[in-house]
Amino acid sequence: MRVLVTGAAGFMGSHVAEGLLAAGHDVVGVDDLSGGFRRNLLPEVEFYEVDLRDAEGAARVVRENPPEVLCHLAANAREGASQFQPRDVCGRNLMAYVNVLVPAVKHEVKKVVLYSSMAAYGDQKAPFDESMPRRPVDVYGVNKGAMEEITEILAEVHEFSYTVIRPHNVFGERQSLRDQFRNVVGIFMNRIMRGEPLYIYGDGEQKRAFSYIGDSLPAFLRAAELRPEVDGEHINVGGKKPITVNEMAKLVAAEFGAEPEVVYLPDRPREVKDAYCTHAKSERLLGYEEQFGLEEGLRRMAEWARTLGPQPWSEDRLELPSSKAPRIWMENDTHGKDCKGEADRP
Repeated sequence: MRVLVTGAAGFMGSHVAEGLLAAGHDVVGVDDLSGGFRRNLLPEVEFYEVDLRDAEGAARVVRENPPEVLCHLAANAREGASQFQPRDVCGRNLMAYVNVLVPAVKHEVKKVVLYSSMAAYGDQKAPFDESMPRRPVDVYGVNKGAMEEITEILAEVHEFSYTVIRPHNVFGERQSLRDQFRNVVGIFMNRIMRGEPLYIYGDGEQKRAFSYIGDSLPAFLRAAELRPEVDGEHINVGGKKPITVNEMAKLVAAEFGAEPEVVYLPDRPREVKDAYCTHAKSERLLGYEEQFGLEEGLRRMAEWARTLGPQPWSEDRLELPSSKAPRIWMENDTHGKDCKGEADRP
């Protein structure tokens, strides 16, 4: 079947596109390369460089390649920075999604797989379970929650099937190492290779369940199949073992044989203290299992990162500069470039 993958040059999107190709599907990819890289694309993917904030551009991609399945991964997934980049976050999340979803529905898409985020849960008590309501506390989470609800409404009215995937803290090969606003594992690795200190917000005891892409990918691909048992379902997909950010810093440093300086900064506004999810539903419906695990995943990502070497930090603009923003973001702010989000996901 023909599958349209948005964010196909990004971290998660490129892995999904590659997995779908390996399964024998025709894959069309679209990405604006704001956070993705051409090096992530296989030549077998028919690729369009299009900014999905452009409704006509999005419609053209769909019109020329009517998909049976839409896998939407394109995003500006900077959860913490979304309070300071609201226009870019809303444009690259909610509006980009609507711009591609509407023509897909017009061309009778059979199924939509929306890659959402556990940010939709907000600051409820962890672990987050799929039965919990949506209660986002940041601009990014509000976007993801709205995208989920729009999908539910349009699916009922226009009669297509859908599955909502809520990945959490995914890391691995192809993740951008240049983005100072998100992807703590990639940030730590790049800072170590650059000989810079590791910055940790708050006391570093906030807990996350980090998810290696090699463990999550099989479940991502099963969600794209036309299987009635996953229709209309919202499913957490990701790591089973929560650890603190302090512990992650130590694990990453150990992979590089380094002893970096660690600098603690004030908490970021609206950051959720403990954010990790249940996994029983993903095991039951998508066969989720951890074949690699955290430590092996870190080893593999570190090996890949060393082949790239230290990367220059992206020079991105805060739309709303503020004394409440982390000072390292303000130091990075050029006040003259459009901010660019990661096109991988949530």
